[in-house]
Amino acid sequence: MRHSLAALCASLFLLTSACAGGDGLTRKTGPEFEAETQSWLAGLRLIGANGYWLVTRGYHSGDDLVAVASNARWSHASVLDLDKMEIIEAIGSGVRKTPLAQFLREAHRLRIIRPAGWSPERGREAVLKARSKLGSGYDFLGVAGAPSDKRFYCSELAAWSMGLEVDKQGAWHVLHPANMHTMGELLWETGARDGKADVPADALVERAAKLRQPAGTSEPVPAAAPLSP
Repeated sequence: MRHSLAALCASLFLLTSACAGGDGLTRKTGPEFEAETQSWLAGLRLIGANGYWLVTRGYHSGDDLVAVASNARWSHASVLDLDKMEIIEAIGSGVRKTPLAQFLREAHRLRIIRPAGWSPERGREAVLKARSKLGSGYDFLGVAGAPSDKRFYCSELAAWSMGLEVDKQGAWHVLHPANMHTMGELLWETGARDGKADVPADALVERAAKLRQPAGTSEPVPAAAPLSP
């Protein structure tokens, strides 16, 4: 399958913009939207786990561009460190850690994905792997199909943290955030931000607790402790 130089440049521009951030649409602010963010945090504490992928649609102009140009609702992917209530993400300035609450405030909608092959042990290892790349550069060529093994774009970092092969040459191997659910299980998806709380169903909370059980045990691992006020 051949791709023209123009197509490669377009993919580079679009996916880089999505992960790079920048000034964009006005974020929804106010007490009702902060309460909605807190409901997302509460949901993550109930059903999230180390190493899960968070896929979002952000408010940056680049997020809008990639979502519209690729006809996708999603524009960014990151790795969840539930113990520290942070995410590890790759943006234009490189790989960084971001407080989870801050990350969610900049999101219009959220997906929580359990990567294929995830276990509590592998999830902890994924977080350590992602953290080991803090400060690494952004993989600008990777989003055009010429990846570097020393740099990362957003969904590339998430997939790599779980041991998936990501250094495949060719624009058709670029990992779009909208396709992350095909490499795992979509556990929870919020609606678009509307100022109303989003709460995971009780059955999902119960199942998530079972998923967090270490192999060979019957006692569920408790959900993350609430944040201090």
